[in-house]
Amino acid sequence: HGHRYFLTIVDDYSRFTWIHLMHTKAETRQIVMNFCTYIETQFETKVKTIRSDNGPEFLMHDFYALKGIIHQTSCIETPKQNGIVERKHQHLLNVSRALLFQANLPPSFWCYALPHAAYLINCIPTPFLHNMSPYEKLYGHPCDISNLRVFGCLCYINTLKSHRQKLDPRAHPCIFIGFKSHTKGYLVYDLHSHSITCSRNIIFYEDHFPSFHETLPSTFIPPCTSSGIFFRRPPRSNC
Repeated sequence: HGHRYFLTIVDDYSRFTWIHLMHTKAETRQIVMNFCTYIETQFETKVKTIRSDNGPEFLMHDFYALKGIIHQTSCIETPKQNGIVERKHQHLLNVSRALLFQANLPPSFWCYALPHAAYLINCIPTPFLHNMSPYEKLYGHPCDISNLRVFGCLCYINTLKSHRQKLDPRAHPCIFIGFKSHTKGYLVYDLHSHSITCSRNIIFYEDHFPSFHETLPSTFIPPCTSSGIFFRRPPRSNC
């Protein structure tokens, strides 16, 4: 889809992680502003501090002053000062690579493996939170993993009734590649039409991983080193 970067946002209180895919770094400022509004609306609290590296995409002095946000930056060549996000980057990329290797998918599917890796990490208990998951720490209840499926496994999706004849196949083989936000459906790569589809009527074979062969276009550019921010807000009893 043309994404070349991703922005990682980590909550200091719960260690919950959000991933935002970007085409250019110029999108960072709008994403940060929208995210602050999202926190105020969904959690009834405000971001107090944002910590990032010295990337020019994070320089929004007027916005920080308007919101009363303290912007902390790490020193040059001192990534350890923003270590929470840097370690989170390493964790996310390690899990993403494992997902792609197991699923036999090419690197061009990184934009699906990475959000799925973040979803898994947010649902897994961690000793840092006394064996609570970031999701449970943030929302106050455990994550429902009943809909979780093995990334990259074989699945069959129902064909639409309006697009088939009596003797046409009733299902197409697909590859499960994640979830669609705010939708009760699964994202799959259709091996028949070579397209991305979201559907709920699917049968999964989680111990089968179909072989995927794809020739990457000459313009394909792998994801480069990403940026991340780490924000702090006052803890609340309902978060």
